[in-house]
Amino acid sequence: MKKSRIYLLIRAGWYLAGFILFYAPFAFFQKLLISVFNVSGNKDVHGSCFRMVVQKLFTGGGIEIKTTSAIIVLLVLISALLLGPIFCGKFCISGAISEYVSRIVPNKIKINWSKYIDQTPVRYGILAGFLIAPFMKLSVMCAYCNYSILQTLIQGGISWNLKALGSTTILTGFIWLIVLGAFTKGGRGYCSYLCPIGAVQSLIHSIGARLPFTFKLKYSADKCVSCNLCVKDCPMNALKNSGNGLQYNIHSCITCQQCKHVCPKNAITYGYGKSNWNLNNENDIRIIGKFAKEGKNETI
Repeated sequence: MKKSRIYLLIRAGWYLAGFILFYAPFAFFQKLLISVFNVSGNKDVHGSCFRMVVQKLFTGGGIEIKTTSAIIVLLVLISALLLGPIFCGKFCISGAISEYVSRIVPNKIKINWSKYIDQTPVRYGILAGFLIAPFMKLSVMCAYCNYSILQTLIQGGISWNLKALGSTTILTGFIWLIVLGAFTKGGRGYCSYLCPIGAVQSLIHSIGARLPFTFKLKYSADKCVSCNLCVKDCPMNALKNSGNGLQYNIHSCITCQQCKHVCPKNAITYGYGKSNWNLNNENDIRIIGKFAKEGKNETI
């Protein structure tokens, strides 16, 4: 557990770096692209916005490659293919804040939404609606976006601009940080169900994980002692125990590697090659445990 707590602090450092890189008043990455490489874009979180790129694409505006948003989105998608949803697991301060706040709330008053609502179909359903919205002349820009909300809260708090903290920001912020954050098991309910860029990364990762040269979580069945520490510590509830053993849902995983660092036997690792998770059924869930040892399913 000490190793897990240390890794939580290390992850916090990565998320702080993500805040400095992409959020105003810093947004150093966007400023670097604009000043050094002479691309166009905003010098705040809107300069890295996935939603703006999608809306322009689906409304016939096309994609301007030489913009901060297009470059950052491209890098995020490539990294998802090769490394997994590394942006979510290392750099997304919006997801990190809700997760870390949740960790200080007693477990007995938190809800495990994944017990009642399957994350995968909801997550991809929200993504589908997000992609269809421009055809229906609906905006998919800043409304209900936790990235934009966080920046608004920070800037409004610094300037004491209470108007900036009004309107739908308060309601959406409450859902993101409190309902689906502090009082949700893992603290990443918003990430699990409502974040389109997270869903896109997970979808790409589920394909990339099948390739031998990409990085992914790997499992060694012979080392596992079924202690369930990985299940308890996974912020996305991507690991579950059932009568068939431990289940891994790659469509929820953000490759934060918290499970790797809490495992006392190093049964879970991160690297390239074969992952050794067993392939189950229509939801593309990997099942391990006794079936992994018996070799009854196809492995990837």
